[in-house]
Amino acid sequence: MEPIQITPIGALLAVAFVASIAGIIVWMLRVPEQTPATLRIAKAVRLTERANRILVPVIGTALSDRMVALGAQMARARHAAIEVFYVIEVPWTLPLNARLPEAERIAAEEIDRARRIAARFGVHLETRIANTREPGRAIVDEAVATGADIILMSDLPERPGETRFSAATRYVFSHAPCEVIIDRPSFESLAGELPPRRPRAEAAAHGSG
Repeated sequence: MEPIQITPIGALLAVAFVASIAGIIVWMLRVPEQTPATLRIAKAVRLTERANRILVPVIGTALSDRMVALGAQMARARHAAIEVFYVIEVPWTLPLNARLPEAERIAAEEIDRARRIAARFGVHLETRIANTREPGRAIVDEAVATGADIILMSDLPERPGETRFSAATRYVFSHAPCEVIIDRPSFESLAGELPPRRPRAEAAAHGSG
């Protein structure tokens, strides 16, 4: 057997090949750098994975179905309890216990639809309807009272191009005792899906008539 001949060029090629393989292995084993955003996402994932109680607040009819469906799926996967908390906002011009037949009818319909959605996933749904002056505060109080681990809620832009969250959403973000997940689609994507908004004063007049 003839001895192996190693030329300078061959040696350089071998070194380059070994170096490239070593670089790939180091890259594959390297732990990704943690950033504030990745840390927040990781925390949210951990919290949702061990959530034992899910609160889905509903104000009006917009977007609630998607969050109820998401909450029902999470509840089934984690054997968690889920509550739909329907908030009726009472104007300051009326007593807090004022009868608002139209708002109460809509609330009952929303609760009934939420139960049907949860039933599709084989999930028992707890429900509660409450009159309040301040929806955001009522949602936070409910989360505290029931020991919610996560809040799933929707936020509807008031008008095209609106970027700010509603006052209720901002309050929940600032005061919630647990993780909060917000569904905020663009106004344009909701075209044709939402009923026309009735001004609160008109709703109050209708309810007190």
